[in-house]
Amino acid sequence: MIEKIRRHPIIRRATTLARFYLRGTLRVLSGYVVLRLIARTAQEMSDDDATHMAAAMSYYALVSLFPLTLGLISITSFIADDAHTQQTIIDWVASFLPGSESLIEANIETVLESRETVGAVAIFGLFWSGSAIFGGITRSVNRAWDVHKDRPLPISKARQMLMAGLTGCLFLCSTSISAFLRSYERFAYINIPYAGALVESSSVVILYASSFVLILIVFLMLYKFTPNTKTSWQYIWVGALVGAALFEITKNMFIWYLNTFTNFGNVYGTLATVVVFMLWAYLSGLILILGAELSSEYERVRRGARRGVLLID
Repeated sequence: MIEKIRRHPIIRRATTLARFYLRGTLRVLSGYVVLRLIARTAQEMSDDDATHMAAAMSYYALVSLFPLTLGLISITSFIADDAHTQQTIIDWVASFLPGSESLIEANIETVLESRETVGAVAIFGLFWSGSAIFGGITRSVNRAWDVHKDRPLPISKARQMLMAGLTGCLFLCSTSISAFLRSYERFAYINIPYAGALVESSSVVILYASSFVLILIVFLMLYKFTPNTKTSWQYIWVGALVGAALFEITKNMFIWYLNTFTNFGNVYGTLATVVVFMLWAYLSGLILILGAELSSEYERVRRGARRGVLLID
């Protein structure tokens, strides 16, 4: 009996129309939620003064660049000091800091010349000084989650140094992957002539993918462990994914812009490299803040909370 009713033309027609309008309503609601999330994120960035926070982060990045670079390269140079590995390190660091290749290379050469005088205490001091950038990141991410109380100074500094150390571990992993791929390319060209081009293409894809995954992991770690409040993986992945994608897109566009349209050397002279670095650090800071604001607002939207409210479980 029930089956006959379900098969009745009028019932079938009504069911079809209901499904059609339901799907359309869900699409509209979905689009509305996305637009509302974008609008709330933009408003939060304005309220939290994201541009000035990004400018502060670019300053901290400049102050922290040399200590962190010296610390990371000092550790790496004790493990592998051949010219090929050193060039891999330079290329990897430069890939995340477009336009700053000469600045980084000069510092790496200085470290490699004097690495025998760099001990464990000196490396600890370098990471202590270099962790300043993570202090700026902590304040910016806390503001995105509307947290206005910092952790006690000893705990805060310890967490900043831990983040610097974890970033260094990711650096070493990525450098190892790059070095292995380059060695495999040379091996393929020598021993497998017909597969050389295929290996090179595969290596490029793997390098781009590993770069994206590395940035995604860094964003996830920052959004999970930096705020002085509890955050959930189910909410922060949205901002981390968008932030990592924007970082890679912006990085390639920035490189293209530097190579195509401008020559900072004509305006800033010997300071051009520093200016380019700070400009890139500013853009990176904006992307990091955008991802944090997006993650925090995504959680509020999902939980039905007002914009800019500190959520406490």
